[in-house]
Amino acid sequence: MPRRAPVTIGGPPPSPPRSTVQARTPLTEETVAERAGIDADTPQGDAAVRLLALQRHQSAEHARLLRELAPLWVAPEDGESAPDDREEADLVVAVALRTTTVRAGTLLRDAHLAIDELPRLFARLEAGDLPVEWHQRILRSVRELTPAQRSELDTRVAAWDLASIPVQRFRRELRLLIAWLHQAGQNAPRPEDLRDVALEGSLVDDGTATLRITGPVPEILSLARRLDASARAVQDHQRRALADGAPIPFDPDGAAALNGSPLTLAALRYAILTGSVLETGGIEVPTERFRLNVTVPVMTLMGFSDAPGVVDGTVPVPASMARMIAAREPFWYRVLTDPVTGTFIPAAASSYRPPTAMLEHLRMENPVCAVPGCTRASTSRAEADHIQEYDHTDPASGGPTCVSNLHLLCFTHHRLKTRGMIDPVRGPDGTTRWNIGTERDDRSRSPGKNRPRATASIPANRDLATPTLASALLDAWEQHHWEQEIKALMRNGAFDEPDELDHEDYLRRTAPPPF
Repeated sequence: MPRRAPVTIGGPPPSPPRSTVQARTPLTEETVAERAGIDADTPQGDAAVRLLALQRHQSAEHARLLRELAPLWVAPEDGESAPDDREEADLVVAVALRTTTVRAGTLLRDAHLAIDELPRLFARLEAGDLPVEWHQRILRSVRELTPAQRSELDTRVAAWDLASIPVQRFRRELRLLIAWLHQAGQNAPRPEDLRDVALEGSLVDDGTATLRITGPVPEILSLARRLDASARAVQDHQRRALADGAPIPFDPDGAAALNGSPLTLAALRYAILTGSVLETGGIEVPTERFRLNVTVPVMTLMGFSDAPGVVDGTVPVPASMARMIAAREPFWYRVLTDPVTGTFIPAAASSYRPPTAMLEHLRMENPVCAVPGCTRASTSRAEADHIQEYDHTDPASGGPTCVSNLHLLCFTHHRLKTRGMIDPVRGPDGTTRWNIGTERDDRSRSPGKNRPRATASIPANRDLATPTLASALLDAWEQHHWEQEIKALMRNGAFDEPDELDHEDYLRRTAPPPF
């Protein structure tokens, strides 16, 4: 029998890692070329010196950014209004840095951690000794630590020779320290607490996505083995059915019958997993508010263009996949767009509550929350919001329920708009100007006048393929007319060679007019 690894139960935590981590030789402008294994008096050596200086400059600039962000941090425990105030701060940062609200929130949290809880390491960042990548790795590593553990890590790592140690040494020593702090403090998260299912997009728009399942190793292994056993059982039945000439089981796309061979295990695992019925213990799951929209340009459907389709207005899919999806659907829904600008032509207006057709149109314009920087999908948990408030007592006085006065907002940002923390204004060309937050303007001539903390102008969403395809159609139409004119001229003999007897008459008729 193989020997089993010993298991240690109880006992004191292991000894802490070394308190100082020192490089063998300092990393300076004089030694950087030697550390890289190149001659100093070469173009590569000169580049290494410049890159070292650039790294230290970037560290100082990143520290400056964190200093600017830190005052905007809103602690989670700062009263009932903290969630909305935090969302407002995220919006201000997202607009200013031209990033998403999720990334803005991460930057604000990092700024708080860096300056308020890891001040010694922040000083090393400001001095240029700590690369930005290393500092971000540290911030990710301390999120699950207690304040006391963060303070100890701050003291220990700040004493390392951060300006000179190589990256492999830094990562190894940091992992050892984090592991020791987790074990010493007994605060490591349980695998059961890390269960998660997350949707991840592809790094390239190739029409694929990834569903990542995280959980305790025994549960994930059990799921993988059950899925594999099911796929093998189905594959065996498909193989026997093909040999006997019988109907092929579990062949949803007919690929096994078409190819004359059973589906691969990978294809069967996927088909079984995506085709399984979700068990919710008898709880009724409400139907989706919106259908899954796959927008396909009509020229792509006809095979005259390879312009991609778009899933739910955000994820491009190849033309071949878009045509395949359309071919399988019994019903198509027509969406009209302006052939010049690509603007979605609005549906008819109605009463206060938008009809289903109008909501579907709004989803074309707002596949995600309309607030700048927000990436929350409007598929289900989104609300139709009147930009100019609807007047319930006198609807004719303003705030109509029409596409030009509506957009979709996630619940969080709809709440912020209701509280007046963000204020959109829709222009006649469809552009929406967002006024985010207010701050006291002491320089104003009018005491007490408020001004927005940040503003952003967002143009109306358009179908980018429409103008291109419309231009291609116009060119094809003009080419067709030109060909028809040439054929008419040929039928009328405009290009026939003149007879020899009429040569002089031909020259006389085709000669240019005299001056």
